[in-house]
Amino acid sequence: MDIYAKRVENAIFNWYYGGENASPVPVFNALHDGFDHDLQVLVPIETPDALVRMIGDPSQVKAGDTFICTEPAGIKFKHMTVNDKGDYFIPVYTSREEMEKGEVSSSLSQSFMPLITAVEKWEKCGGYAVNPWGRKLMLSRDMIRVVMDYRPRSHIEVVSGSVIDMHADAIVNAANNRLLGGGGVDGAIHRAAGPELLEECRTLHGCETGKAKITKAYNITTADHIIHTVGPVYYGRPKDAELLADCYYNSLELAYQNGCRSIAFPGISTGVFGYPIREAAQIALISSTRWLNEHKSYVMNVYFCCFRDEEMAAYEALIKKQ
Repeated sequence: MDIYAKRVENAIFNWYYGGENASPVPVFNALHDGFDHDLQVLVPIETPDALVRMIGDPSQVKAGDTFICTEPAGIKFKHMTVNDKGDYFIPVYTSREEMEKGEVSSSLSQSFMPLITAVEKWEKCGGYAVNPWGRKLMLSRDMIRVVMDYRPRSHIEVVSGSVIDMHADAIVNAANNRLLGGGGVDGAIHRAAGPELLEECRTLHGCETGKAKITKAYNITTADHIIHTVGPVYYGRPKDAELLADCYYNSLELAYQNGCRSIAFPGISTGVFGYPIREAAQIALISSTRWLNEHKSYVMNVYFCCFRDEEMAAYEALIKKQ
């Protein structure tokens, strides 16, 4: 699967996951990142007559079979007609899994940017339906103009839910110093990732409080990396705030060093480590904003995942003050 198509798919998922107030900015960011790197999508096509003749008996063809057509064959994209005037959208897919949620079809891998620029030439084409069988993104002509005029920028989003549910290049684990699993989000991530995560963590020889280390995500297929950071146990000392800020800053820096464009954080130290939720949320926002301001040329989508209602309330109160 094309990495840039995966990032678009992830951003669309998170947009739906964030609810009706979620911003489309991470989706726009992912699309522009893809346009800059020849994002490939799958486009369903009508089976060419030349290929039908070559196949012979269509009943013998299974989904996923590949054929090489030995004679010239005209290609026609499949259409999703939207009214009795013949206006249509063209369906495109970020992955074969998304395409196979609907009807089985012949398809081709196509660079998305030429399609985006070509839509104005097709009189009755209203735009593109990205992943129309699942969490769809309707790119109408007007929306395409909005996307093309948009200038990518880093974005912070607060969502209600577990970090494990997010689709991101990296998810962050609130770990302990040994990095060998534990309770809360640490235990949940280890259970979801499987025993291979523990095996890799053993090779890291622990982690200092405030620092961060990175591993593969293993069975967590919605992320490429897990970043393990160790938050402070809360004693009310100024040092606690410094160490917690370091957790967010160092995690973002590690994500950047590994080419990530999206990262999802849990509430670090707000569980058994006892950090007051409102203070922790303020530190998370300030530290992450500082990192983003120091890396203005690098676009990063940052998600803060609030597993408890009081976490969401704390972030919402802080954001309203800004």
